Amino acid sequence: MSKAAGYHLRGIAIGEKRHGLFSSLGPSTYDESSPMIEYWIEYALTEQSLDVDDLVERLSPWVWDGRNTEFDAATATFLKQFRDTPHRSEKARSFVDRLCSRILLWFAAALAEDPTPWNGSDAGKVARWGGGGLKNIASSVGHLVEHGLFNRELARRHLVKPMITHRYVDSANVHQKSFRAEAIYYLLSAGKTLLQGLLEPEDVKVCFEMLESEIPFGRVTRLNAEKLTVRCAPCADVSP
Repeated sequence: MSKAAGYHLRGIAIGEKRHGLFSSLGPSTYDESSPMIEYWIEYALTEQSLDVDDLVERLSPWVWDGRNTEFDAATATFLKQFRDTPHRSEKARSFVDRLCSRILLWFAAALAEDPTPWNGSDAGKVARWGGGGLKNIASSVGHLVEHGLFNRELARRHLVKPMITHRYVDSANVHQKSFRAEAIYYLLSAGKTLLQGLLEPEDVKVCFEMLESEIPFGRVTRLNAEKLTVRCAPCADVSP
Protein backbone atom coordinates (compact mmCIF):
# COMPACT_ATOMS: atom_id res chain seq x y z
CA MET A 1 0.00 0.00 0.00
CA SER A 2 2.78 2.42 0.85
CA LYS A 3 4.44 1.84 -2.51
CA ALA A 4 1.14 2.42 -4.32
CA ALA A 5 0.57 5.64 -2.40
CA GLY A 6 4.10 6.85 -3.14
CA TYR A 7 3.80 6.16 -6.87
CA HIS A 8 0.45 7.89 -6.95
CA LEU A 9 2.16 11.07 -5.69
CA ARG A 10 4.91 11.02 -8.33
CA GLY A 11 3.41 13.97 -10.21
CA ILE A 12 3.47 16.16 -7.10
CA ALA A 13 7.10 15.30 -6.37
CA ILE A 14 8.21 16.05 -9.94
CA GLY A 15 6.15 19.23 -10.01
CA GLU A 16 7.75 20.49 -6.81
CA LYS A 17 11.18 19.78 -8.27
CA ARG A 18 10.39 21.84 -11.37
CA HIS A 19 8.92 24.70 -9.39
CA GLY A 20 11.81 24.78 -6.94
CA LEU A 21 14.39 24.91 -9.72
CA PHE A 22 12.41 27.52 -11.65
CA SER A 23 12.08 29.80 -8.63
CA SER A 24 15.86 29.70 -8.07
CA LEU A 25 16.66 30.73 -11.63
CA GLY A 26 18.85 33.81 -11.83
CA PRO A 27 22.17 35.14 -13.16
CA SER A 28 24.26 33.51 -10.44
CA THR A 29 22.50 30.13 -10.62
CA TYR A 30 21.67 29.97 -14.32
CA ASP A 31 24.47 27.66 -15.49
CA GLU A 32 23.71 25.20 -12.72
CA SER A 33 19.91 25.34 -12.71
CA SER A 34 19.00 25.55 -16.40
CA PRO A 35 20.19 22.02 -17.37
CA MET A 36 18.23 20.59 -14.44
CA ILE A 37 15.06 22.44 -15.45
CA GLU A 38 15.50 21.20 -19.02
CA TYR A 39 15.77 17.63 -17.79
CA TRP A 40 12.67 17.73 -15.57
CA ILE A 41 10.51 19.41 -18.22
CA GLU A 42 11.46 16.81 -20.82
CA TYR A 43 11.02 14.05 -18.26
CA ALA A 44 7.54 15.22 -17.35
CA LEU A 45 6.50 15.36 -21.00
CA THR A 46 7.90 11.94 -21.94
CA GLU A 47 8.23 9.58 -19.00
CA GLN A 48 5.23 10.84 -17.05
CA SER A 49 2.95 11.25 -20.09
CA LEU A 50 2.10 14.79 -18.97
CA ASP A 51 0.08 16.76 -21.49
CA VAL A 52 1.66 19.96 -22.85
CA ASP A 53 -1.36 22.04 -21.86
CA ASP A 54 -1.24 20.61 -18.35
CA LEU A 55 2.42 21.59 -17.99
CA VAL A 56 1.61 25.10 -19.24
CA GLU A 57 -1.19 25.29 -16.67
CA ARG A 58 1.21 24.33 -13.88
CA LEU A 59 4.16 26.55 -14.79
CA SER A 60 2.56 29.67 -16.27
CA PRO A 61 1.67 31.19 -12.86
CA TRP A 62 5.35 31.05 -11.89
CA VAL A 63 6.38 32.94 -15.02
CA TRP A 64 3.42 35.33 -14.76
CA ASP A 65 3.99 36.39 -11.17
CA GLY A 66 7.73 36.72 -11.66
CA ARG A 67 10.12 37.44 -8.83
CA ASN A 68 12.26 40.37 -9.95
CA THR A 69 13.90 41.77 -13.06
CA GLU A 70 16.80 39.33 -12.85
CA PHE A 71 14.41 36.38 -12.59
CA ASP A 72 12.36 37.64 -15.55
CA ALA A 73 15.46 38.10 -17.71
CA ALA A 74 16.86 34.68 -16.78
CA THR A 75 13.50 33.01 -17.45
CA ALA A 76 13.24 34.58 -20.91
CA THR A 77 16.80 33.49 -21.70
CA PHE A 78 16.05 29.96 -20.54
CA LEU A 79 12.84 29.64 -22.57
CA LYS A 80 14.58 30.88 -25.71
CA GLN A 81 17.57 28.56 -25.36
CA PHE A 82 15.40 25.63 -24.33
CA ARG A 83 13.10 25.97 -27.34
CA ASP A 84 15.87 26.50 -29.88
CA THR A 85 18.14 23.63 -28.82
CA PRO A 86 18.43 21.35 -31.90
CA HIS A 87 17.69 18.09 -30.07
CA ARG A 88 14.62 19.48 -28.29
CA SER A 89 11.45 17.40 -28.58
CA GLU A 90 8.44 18.80 -30.43
CA LYS A 91 6.38 18.55 -27.26
CA ALA A 92 8.89 20.68 -25.38
CA ARG A 93 9.02 23.31 -28.12
CA SER A 94 5.24 23.41 -28.18
CA PHE A 95 5.29 23.88 -24.41
CA VAL A 96 7.38 27.07 -24.73
CA ASP A 97 5.21 28.50 -27.50
CA ARG A 98 1.98 27.84 -25.61
CA LEU A 99 3.42 29.13 -22.34
CA CYS A 100 4.44 32.42 -23.95
CA SER A 101 1.07 32.71 -25.68
CA ARG A 102 -0.66 32.23 -22.32
CA ILE A 103 1.42 34.98 -20.73
CA LEU A 104 0.62 37.36 -23.60
CA LEU A 105 -3.12 36.65 -23.35
CA TRP A 106 -3.02 37.32 -19.62
CA PHE A 107 -1.13 40.56 -20.22
CA ALA A 108 -3.81 41.74 -22.66
CA ALA A 109 -6.45 41.01 -20.01
CA ALA A 110 -4.42 42.84 -17.37
CA LEU A 111 -4.19 45.89 -19.64
CA ALA A 112 -7.99 45.94 -19.81
CA GLU A 113 -8.25 46.22 -16.03
CA ASP A 114 -8.38 49.42 -14.03
CA PRO A 115 -4.77 49.54 -12.73
CA THR A 116 -5.61 51.28 -9.48
CA PRO A 117 -3.19 51.14 -6.55
CA TRP A 118 -3.16 47.88 -4.61
CA ASN A 119 -5.63 48.02 -1.72
CA GLY A 120 -4.69 44.74 -0.03
CA SER A 121 -6.97 42.52 -2.11
CA ASP A 122 -6.28 40.81 -5.41
CA ALA A 123 -9.77 39.39 -5.74
CA GLY A 124 -10.87 39.24 -9.35
CA LYS A 125 -7.67 40.84 -10.64
CA VAL A 126 -5.51 39.43 -13.43
CA ALA A 127 -2.56 41.59 -12.38
CA ARG A 128 -1.69 41.12 -8.73
CA TRP A 129 -0.93 44.23 -6.65
CA GLY A 130 -2.84 46.54 -8.97
CA GLY A 131 -0.83 49.01 -11.02
CA GLY A 132 2.42 47.93 -9.41
CA GLY A 133 1.77 44.41 -10.60
CA LEU A 134 1.02 45.65 -14.13
CA LYS A 135 4.42 47.37 -14.20
CA ASN A 136 6.21 44.20 -13.11
CA ILE A 137 4.35 42.10 -15.67
CA ALA A 138 5.22 44.60 -18.42
CA SER A 139 8.90 44.20 -17.60
CA SER A 140 8.56 40.41 -17.73
CA VAL A 141 6.77 40.52 -21.10
CA GLY A 142 9.42 42.91 -22.39
CA HIS A 143 12.12 40.34 -21.76
CA LEU A 144 10.10 37.71 -23.63
CA VAL A 145 9.74 40.10 -26.57
CA GLU A 146 13.46 40.84 -26.51
CA HIS A 147 14.20 37.14 -26.95
CA GLY A 148 11.86 36.81 -29.94
CA LEU A 149 9.36 34.51 -28.20
CA PHE A 150 6.29 36.12 -29.81
CA ASN A 151 5.53 36.23 -33.51
CA ARG A 152 4.42 39.54 -35.02
CA GLU A 153 0.77 38.60 -35.52
CA LEU A 154 0.39 37.42 -31.94
CA ALA A 155 2.06 40.52 -30.56
CA ARG A 156 -0.02 42.87 -32.68
CA ARG A 157 -3.26 41.26 -31.47
CA HIS A 158 -2.50 40.75 -27.80
CA LEU A 159 0.26 43.21 -26.90
CA VAL A 160 0.35 46.31 -29.09
CA LYS A 161 -3.32 47.21 -29.48
CA PRO A 162 -4.40 46.36 -25.90
CA MET A 163 -1.49 48.47 -24.66
CA ILE A 164 -2.42 51.67 -26.52
CA THR A 165 -6.21 51.41 -26.96
CA HIS A 166 -7.78 53.22 -24.00
CA ARG A 167 -10.08 56.16 -23.45
CA TYR A 168 -9.83 58.43 -20.43
CA VAL A 169 -12.78 60.68 -19.80
CA ASP A 170 -11.93 62.71 -16.70
CA SER A 171 -9.35 63.42 -14.02
CA ALA A 172 -10.57 60.40 -12.04
CA ASN A 173 -8.55 58.28 -14.46
CA VAL A 174 -5.24 59.72 -13.24
CA HIS A 175 -4.16 56.43 -11.66
CA GLN A 176 -5.03 54.47 -14.77
CA LYS A 177 -3.06 56.83 -16.98
CA SER A 178 0.04 56.99 -14.81
CA PHE A 179 0.21 53.24 -14.13
CA ARG A 180 -0.31 52.45 -17.80
CA ALA A 181 2.40 54.92 -18.82
CA GLU A 182 4.74 53.37 -16.29
CA ALA A 183 3.96 49.89 -17.65
CA ILE A 184 4.75 51.08 -21.19
CA TYR A 185 8.06 52.53 -20.01
CA TYR A 186 9.10 49.30 -18.32
CA LEU A 187 7.99 47.23 -21.29
CA LEU A 188 10.07 49.29 -23.72
CA SER A 189 13.11 49.66 -21.49
CA ALA A 190 13.20 45.98 -20.49
CA GLY A 191 12.61 44.39 -23.85
CA LYS A 192 13.51 47.02 -26.47
CA THR A 193 10.18 46.05 -28.01
CA LEU A 194 10.44 48.34 -31.00
CA LEU A 195 13.75 46.80 -32.03
CA GLN A 196 11.77 43.67 -32.82
CA GLY A 197 9.69 45.57 -35.37
CA LEU A 198 6.43 44.88 -33.55
CA LEU A 199 5.20 48.47 -33.35
CA GLU A 200 4.21 50.72 -36.22
CA PRO A 201 5.24 54.42 -36.24
CA GLU A 202 1.73 55.45 -35.14
CA ASP A 203 1.96 53.06 -32.19
CA VAL A 204 5.29 54.61 -31.19
CA LYS A 205 3.69 58.05 -31.31
CA VAL A 206 0.88 56.99 -28.95
CA CYS A 207 3.33 55.40 -26.51
CA PHE A 208 5.51 58.49 -26.29
CA GLU A 209 2.50 60.79 -26.00
CA MET A 210 1.38 58.80 -22.95
CA LEU A 211 4.87 58.96 -21.45
CA GLU A 212 5.27 62.69 -22.09
CA SER A 213 1.86 63.49 -20.58
CA GLU A 214 2.60 61.60 -17.37
CA ILE A 215 6.29 62.09 -16.65
CA PRO A 216 6.11 65.80 -15.71
CA PHE A 217 3.58 65.32 -12.93
CA GLY A 218 2.60 61.67 -12.54
CA ARG A 219 3.92 58.59 -10.77
CA VAL A 220 6.70 58.16 -13.32
CA THR A 221 8.67 61.30 -12.44
CA ARG A 222 11.67 59.10 -11.55
CA LEU A 223 11.72 57.59 -15.03
CA ASN A 224 13.54 59.21 -17.92
CA ALA A 225 11.73 58.69 -21.21
CA GLU A 226 14.44 60.63 -23.03
CA LYS A 227 16.69 57.59 -22.58
CA LEU A 228 14.31 55.51 -24.70
CA THR A 229 15.62 55.46 -28.24
CA VAL A 230 13.83 52.80 -30.21
CA ARG A 231 13.41 51.59 -33.76
CA CYS A 232 10.31 50.45 -35.58
CA ALA A 233 11.63 48.61 -38.64
CA PRO A 234 12.09 49.70 -41.34
CA CYS A 235 11.93 53.20 -39.84
CA ALA A 236 14.76 55.18 -38.30
CA ASP A 237 15.35 55.61 -34.59
CA VAL A 238 12.51 57.27 -32.70
CA SER A 239 12.72 59.07 -29.37
CA PRO A 240 10.51 61.47 -27.40
